[in-house]
Amino acid sequence: MGRGKFPEKKETHLRLTVGNNVKLSRENAGLSQRDLCELTNISQSYLSQVESGRWNLGIDNIAKIASAVGVEPHHLLDPDFLTKRYSRSRR
Repeated sequence: MGRGKFPEKKETHLRLTVGNNVKLSRENAGLSQRDLCELTNISQSYLSQVESGRWNLGIDNIAKIASAVGVEPHHLLDPDFLTKRYSRSRR
């Protein structure tokens, strides 16, 4: 990487995990993106980018989203969270 150049913005595994957990938790809570944005005061364009793994989600916003969808904030970072949570609820 040359001086003054920035690396290409790439989707990371953690961003994809968080985005997927946010989206599926939101859907399982019965919320649309618009609903969640109103509850958290987060813009819909930002939320959309987070859910697709393109943008990082700050700690304060993780806490807001987790509260709105009824999960603990650390669950949104867990790659296996939704698999564990929803496989138990189907038993």
